[in-house]
Amino acid sequence: MSFWRVAHAVLRKDLSAEWRRKEVLTSIVMFGLLTVVTFVFAFDPSRHAREDVVPGCLWTAYLFAGMLGLSRSAAKDSQDGGMQALLVSPADRGAIYLGKLLSHAIFMVVGEVIVLLFAVLWFDLGSRQLTPAFFAFIVLGTLGFVAVGTVFAAVSQKTRLKEVMLPLLLLPVLSPIVMAAVEGTALVMSPEGPRGMKSWLQILVAFDIVFTTLGFLVYGYVLEE
Repeated sequence: MSFWRVAHAVLRKDLSAEWRRKEVLTSIVMFGLLTVVTFVFAFDPSRHAREDVVPGCLWTAYLFAGMLGLSRSAAKDSQDGGMQALLVSPADRGAIYLGKLLSHAIFMVVGEVIVLLFAVLWFDLGSRQLTPAFFAFIVLGTLGFVAVGTVFAAVSQKTRLKEVMLPLLLLPVLSPIVMAAVEGTALVMSPEGPRGMKSWLQILVAFDIVFTTLGFLVYGYVLEE
């Protein structure tokens, strides 16, 4: 099979399985909404500036809900035996990684949109905050997250403490991406203007390129070890 046919087959398999079960997306949405609700009660929106609360709220929701979703997705692959079937085939390992990355990215984006809609209502966000730069940080941060998370989700499935190992492995590596995403989102919402925002965007782009390339190169070794 060609590279793109393999990637498309993996993506289609994940999307059709999720359409039937709705396990990964439900996990992301419910955990994300729970996190946002917790922030709403902990930080009264009428007493705290949006730029002080919303960036941390959104990225905490996205980060931990995403890790739960990645863990569910990897566990599903392990239980169904779908990944083992791919490994015994001559399919390109990089194409498998690309298919998994795209499926995880779609699950994350759909979950993030739903969580963001509720955050807009609860924190009274408007066009002043929801700018193209805001969504650029969301997209770039999500891409970096799934690029790293797709690899480490596969690694964690080979350990005894699967659910515990994923955040332990993932959080230290994701620190630069999380820092850039949170700081950049805060600058977008700051009334003082987006000074310094470009440098945070450049950091995110650089890390996305590096992590996606590394994931593409090592994913096959991770699966076969």
